[in-house]
Amino acid sequence: MSEVPRQGSQLDRIETSIDDLRSINTQILDRLTRMEERQNVHATEMGKQEGRLDDHAQRIRDLELATAVAGSTGDSRHQVLSQRWSMVGAVLLVALGACLSAGSEIITDLIGRGGS
Repeated sequence: MSEVPRQGSQLDRIETSIDDLRSINTQILDRLTRMEERQNVHATEMGKQEGRLDDHAQRIRDLELATAVAGSTGDSRHQVLSQRWSMVGAVLLVALGACLSAGSEIITDLIGRGGS
């Protein structure tokens, strides 16, 4: 009779070990499930961030292009304005020369008449 309890106790120990293993497996599966859920959440967030990054990159490209166009246009406008002021200056110098020439002719005539 002493042998029966030993087998029964051995079976009980095996059953408790199996129950312990099942609970450990359940805990492991629960943890893995939570990790997969977090991984999915992080993947979704990273996808959103990639979309935002692409949007910002496109905006930066557009701004760089607009800046380059504005810089190029501004340089050509500055050059055109410089040429216009150069032409105005040349015309004013010609007009000033004509006025001075006419003034010197008048003064020369007055001096020539006064001396004769």
